[in-house]
Amino acid sequence: MRKNEPFPQKASPLLVSMAAVIVLLSICLSFILMLHNNIRQRAVLETTDRYMVFESRVQRLIYSNVTLLQGYEAYIKLQPDLIADISYRYMDELLSTNSDYIRNVGVLRDTTIIWNYPQESNSEAIGVDLSTVEGQKDLVLKVKHELKPILQGPVDLVQGGRGFIVRLPIVMEDMEYWGQIAIVLEPEKILAEIESYAVSSGLDIAIFNQENKTTPFFGSVDSNVNSKLEFAVDPDFINWNITVSSSNGWEGNLPLFVLLFIFSVLLSSSGGILVYKYIRSNNKIIIMSVYDSLSGLFNRHFLNSYQANAFAAAKRKEYKLGILLLDLDFFKKINDTYGHSVGDMVLVETARILKESTGPDEMAFRLGGDEFLLILPEIESMESLRKAKERLLNRFEEEFHVPGYPIKVSPSIGYAIFPEDGSDLDTILHRADKLMYLEKSKRRSALKEKE
Repeated sequence: MRKNEPFPQKASPLLVSMAAVIVLLSICLSFILMLHNNIRQRAVLETTDRYMVFESRVQRLIYSNVTLLQGYEAYIKLQPDLIADISYRYMDELLSTNSDYIRNVGVLRDTTIIWNYPQESNSEAIGVDLSTVEGQKDLVLKVKHELKPILQGPVDLVQGGRGFIVRLPIVMEDMEYWGQIAIVLEPEKILAEIESYAVSSGLDIAIFNQENKTTPFFGSVDSNVNSKLEFAVDPDFINWNITVSSSNGWEGNLPLFVLLFIFSVLLSSSGGILVYKYIRSNNKIIIMSVYDSLSGLFNRHFLNSYQANAFAAAKRKEYKLGILLLDLDFFKKINDTYGHSVGDMVLVETARILKESTGPDEMAFRLGGDEFLLILPEIESMESLRKAKERLLNRFEEEFHVPGYPIKVSPSIGYAIFPEDGSDLDTILHRADKLMYLEKSKRRSALKEKE
């Protein structure tokens, strides 16, 4: 404002009060929106829990029929000539009390049907090469090439009608592909069971084949539903996508939100304070649950949740995961000599080096005391891990510095790699811990010899 400009006129008390109400009411409405999101998230979690029960029951339904014929698969491997009379007697005995869902069983030599049970109603299908049949050929060839079982359907059958087909590859001991077992499941009975599972779960469910993701073969979900969840059921075997509807959180709680809105209008200032405290306390909880307060590194609590995802990704993608376990040599002596405040400075400087030593996908943790952990989720080999260890030791040798104190710190470092040294974090930590203390013992022995 220029000096010769008149001082602004006082604002109208009514306008100021209205502005204050609007600002504070906005904060209160933000709180209501967060509450809405929280309720929505709980609704999604509850829906997911109920869906997982539904999915497990569907999987048991399919797998129970598959396991019935695993013995027959072993028989074919021993008797590839497939003696018809013995095979029919085996099936008669096996399915006499377990045939509620199995319509028929076929055997393919390569991709051609050579045997069917029961024979009477399925003889016309014998001799058909399924690699030439539209609607079946893609998955028949997929089973042949990938040697993995798969569920298909419902599809049109060669012998007429429709059914779900479970295809099991038959692989001989020399890993040579021989053919397939095709188990045709009654679609009406399977869908009736799925319907009962969906009803008992209290969910609206639509199931799609991977080949047709626009039209479900079972159920439906209202397109007007604001929130829908999508799941893939065992994509390596059961070739389905499932859509589940979930309440968006407003409809069932509308009276609550009306009361909250009225309360916010009457006591907007109190609402603003509550929102502020909620956000601040919530952020503090998140930070405390993830980071170590002294070093700023991730803490052991976060490690427990992170390692499960890291190892699951390593197993799924089939890559190696390495760890470096660090323990500072003679840290107790530093505390005893200079005091715990200087010891804390040593830990902070250690954390700095670890942070600067980690790549974009690597993680550094403080496990407690002077013990630290680096997780390298994509490491090429054990030799690469050893080189990473040496680079880290060199950085401590060259960079470690505590202002005002002649302190040099060298860590003992143990290392281990997944999957060579173990299949989980506890196992490879145990391996790294042994190497770390072996290195520490060697260093102490070397110092004693020098003395």
